[in-house]
Amino acid sequence: MTTPAPSPARILVVQASSPRIPAAPDAGAEFREIRLSVDGGRYRDAVVLEALQAARLPDVTARLIREVPAVLHFSARGTPDGGGLRFLTEDGGDAPVRDRGLAKLLCEFVGDGLRVVVLNACWTSELAGMLVEAVPCVIGTAGPIRDGECRTYSRTLYSSLAHGRSVGQSHRIAVHEAEACGADAAFLPALVSSPATIPDAVYLIGPEFRSPPVRTPVKPLGGAPTWLRFARKRRL
Repeated sequence: MTTPAPSPARILVVQASSPRIPAAPDAGAEFREIRLSVDGGRYRDAVVLEALQAARLPDVTARLIREVPAVLHFSARGTPDGGGLRFLTEDGGDAPVRDRGLAKLLCEFVGDGLRVVVLNACWTSELAGMLVEAVPCVIGTAGPIRDGECRTYSRTLYSSLAHGRSVGQSHRIAVHEAEACGADAAFLPALVSSPATIPDAVYLIGPEFRSPPVRTPVKPLGGAPTWLRFARKRRL
């Protein structure tokens, strides 16, 4: 019997920001940077990256019903004071949805393989706290964050994941780079995890794809031990 090939991990980027709104996040630019990061990864063949463009909430629901990704990434705007993540509307603008309802909706798909939700939008920490009741790893932001800083974080996060590093370490590397580039440390993306989850033990790239570490034999320095060299001389 032929063993089936392992399935690659799926990343779905939901582009929910409206280009008609001044200072809205450039979802297209963010997706391009994520694409370059994944394509440059050591395990790029183990990742499938897809975008859901001009996304309204019903579009997200329909897509998840059909196929559930391992990572669900929202490129969108948030609303201050827990007002909710914003999605496109029929008139080309955007409007918030209720955090509690959205959290309940997304948590329905955890059993189908949803492991990480990235809320790359301002004021999403409350939603992250609701999602983490079921989703293993969730990333949100407590306050305002500039579009360029969001892209820096995303670029580094997915590069690290595609090179086989854990979710926990990839998040830390991305946060450190964003802070080094001038992002406000108080409003950098924060990772929260469910009680049974250790983020440093969660990987996007499964063990069936990751190469085992190469072990190089260690030879003693200075040749043979002193006692052996002395014994050889006596035999001579």
